[in-house]
Amino acid sequence: MNITCISASNTKLMEHESTSTKVCYLIKDMILKDYKDNISVDVIPLMDYDIKPCILCGDCFETSNCVYDKEFNKILSQLLKSDGIFVVVPHYSPIPSKLIMIFEKINEILYAGWINNPEYKSSLRNKPVGIIGHGGMGENEKVLKYYHDHLITPVADTLTSLSLNVIGVNDSFPKGTAFGLKDESCLKKVDNSIFPEIIQDWVTIEDRIKPLVHNVMKNIFK
Repeated sequence: MNITCISASNTKLMEHESTSTKVCYLIKDMILKDYKDNISVDVIPLMDYDIKPCILCGDCFETSNCVYDKEFNKILSQLLKSDGIFVVVPHYSPIPSKLIMIFEKINEILYAGWINNPEYKSSLRNKPVGIIGHGGMGENEKVLKYYHDHLITPVADTLTSLSLNVIGVNDSFPKGTAFGLKDESCLKKVDNSIFPEIIQDWVTIEDRIKPLVHNVMKNIFK
């Protein structure tokens, strides 16, 4: 069994120390601890991939790959072999650009397949996916709802349109889970930088994402 976790962060400043990537490794540790037998977990930090935007050429029809983008093909190959997927999305745009490029290329492959064969079925069909959204606002009920509605939901709706099975946490967070900062004191000004140091409460983050991880894994094993 294979699980893949995508970090949608593309921040040059933090690189692999970005919160999104560290959350992916937290998910990996959680799964390997609680579900030990014959499970591998791969982390894909999108900052490591030079993905190109889709040009809607249609050349993906015969191969179900992008003939111009080996980096995208690596990611797609990994997703196709995965039994479950997690996507960790930082809030610096509605959907970070590299994640959009992945979505648009998958969409074009599926469209090209369907338009030429109405019986075509996506190889990603019904794969369970859990979405974690996060940002730099102090956490409260309003902020968490904002992240769910304006960050997680666009990603979830896109993944649903691509035939994946989006797993939620509960009725309040039906499309994923979110976290912010403990409070505004977690932003520390750094000399000679326009960006502050962000201090995360990793105990709270682990508690927050654990129910989603459990729900995704439960869906895989059912």
